[in-house]
Amino acid sequence: MKYNIKPISASERIPSLDFLRGVAILGILFINIESFVYPNPWSSWQYGYKNPIDHHTRFWIYFLTQGKFYTMFALLFGVGFFIFMERINQKTSGLKVMDIYTRRLLWLFIIGVIHAYFIWDGDILYHYAICGLLLLPFRSMKSKNLMVVILFLSFFLFLKSYKSVTERQQSFANYIETVNRTEEEKTEKDMKLIASWENRYSKKKYSISEEIVNPKPTYWQGVINSYENHNVHKGEFYYQSLILSSLIVMILGMLLFRTGIFSNYKVWKYYWIITVSVLIVGLVINYMRYYSWTYEDHIPNISTWKALLFTFPKEILGVAYVLLLNGIYQKYLKNVKLKIFTKIGKTALSNYIFQNIILGILFYGYGFALFNSYTRFELLGFVVVIWIVQIIVTFVWLRYYKQGPLEFLWRSLTYNSFNKD
Repeated sequence: MKYNIKPISASERIPSLDFLRGVAILGILFINIESFVYPNPWSSWQYGYKNPIDHHTRFWIYFLTQGKFYTMFALLFGVGFFIFMERINQKTSGLKVMDIYTRRLLWLFIIGVIHAYFIWDGDILYHYAICGLLLLPFRSMKSKNLMVVILFLSFFLFLKSYKSVTERQQSFANYIETVNRTEEEKTEKDMKLIASWENRYSKKKYSISEEIVNPKPTYWQGVINSYENHNVHKGEFYYQSLILSSLIVMILGMLLFRTGIFSNYKVWKYYWIITVSVLIVGLVINYMRYYSWTYEDHIPNISTWKALLFTFPKEILGVAYVLLLNGIYQKYLKNVKLKIFTKIGKTALSNYIFQNIILGILFYGYGFALFNSYTRFELLGFVVVIWIVQIIVTFVWLRYYKQGPLEFLWRSLTYNSFNKD
């Protein structure tokens, strides 16, 4: 049986969601580019720091963007899951609904795995595909029950934060006790404990003496490295550290969509008060979190309340961005003719992978080999140029086609693969 593979019409689309996806696609480049440029992008002192401005750039980028656009993607994935299931239910019923949806996830998983092994091993798509399967039991739950699920899942992450900080507190206490012993009392094990702690929490200085090897000197060597470093072929189909937070945010996306705010934000009587409140809380927590991570990473966090507060920093601010941008779009930008973000969002899958192809060509050995050649401040110029390229290519493509190339492929595979004659 053949299904209709035409993209949904403009009247069926929800413009605010395309706008939000477009912002997320462009915004995620701030963080993703670091994974293509530096051996250890998370380091606050090793790579890309030649001047104080690089440290300040790192702080503002991490404070305002790290994890926030991933949160937006995850939330919008939850929204997309709910919308897709509702629309499929209107066209067919029974097992056909599950058949179509699971095939959609299967092909997303396959696209993600291909992307991970042949383009960039930081892919998130196959992780989303697994999350999409886990969302199925929650689709028909009442909203109040979904809130209970969110709280239940959050409990485990708070517990993890509490366990982590208590272990650090104990390690710190052991360190202090060992340091205060006399030299005669210190054993070889004590000396190793002291050295390990002080090596981790000593203040580091930037150094360029270390010789850095491009992780992908040729394309096929890059594929081999991806195979060696990735674990999908070993049965690890999702990121363990992200699975609970991903599900929480996706379920929250379903809840928000049910309230109707993506079609009309005014259904919330106090929409702007709620939005500004979440934004302020998110900014304060993230400022504390990333100031510590950037300028005080040599100071161990042994505060229980800070550890708990830092459990969901990027998720809170990411949700605030969704609420803020959703309201701004509906109030001020809905009728703007130059819909840059909306067009990028309409072709989100294609632009996500296109973005990473550009980064690979720029920084890996099979392209221009610019790996570890630029400071963190200088990377901002690359971000702007890549944005311009993506915007131009997207506008030209959509003048001739109604959807992105990968959107078309994904939809075609979903509806016309494994069909019975």
